Amino acid sequence: MVKQLTEVSKFSLYVGIGLIFNFLSINPINAQSLVKNITINRQFAPNPLTFEGVSNGSISARDVVRIEETATGYCDGFVNHEPNYTLTLNSFFNYLKIEVESPVDTTILVKGPGGIWCNDDSDSTNPSIEGQWQPGNYKIWIGSYQENSVNNYRVKITQAN
Repeated sequence: MVKQLTEVSKFSLYVGIGLIFNFLSINPINAQSLVKNITINRQFAPNPLTFEGVSNGSISARDVVRIEETATGYCDGFVNHEPNYTLTLNSFFNYLKIEVESPVDTTILVKGPGGIWCNDDSDSTNPSIEGQWQPGNYKIWIGSYQENSVNNYRVKITQAN
């Protein structure tokens, strides 16, 4: 009887592992849904820092920040509930620029010390936020104009030399 249970248990284990691998091959885990944490200090290298990702989401950027427009632009597009990035600045930056490069029209939303900043088309269809940045934690969302649209992008973080 014990031997039969052991054989049944082994069979169940193998079937379970097979089902898990089958599920993962059909439904890959979306790494982009995980928040990427970035910490930078003064005179970081390389300059610019670059990160690649995928924009997608079903929540209006305006619903995330509860405002329509900031000093840097309108809060347009669709984003995920969680930010794509959490940026920690360990010191004051007199000039820092965060820009998004993508073959499609993307948006950016930044929420951190001192306020909220949104942008849509600072450079053609690519958004950016630039200026002085206080030390602290910033949440960054990269959005798309079409709801649930999946689009590749590259984020560049540049500081003045």
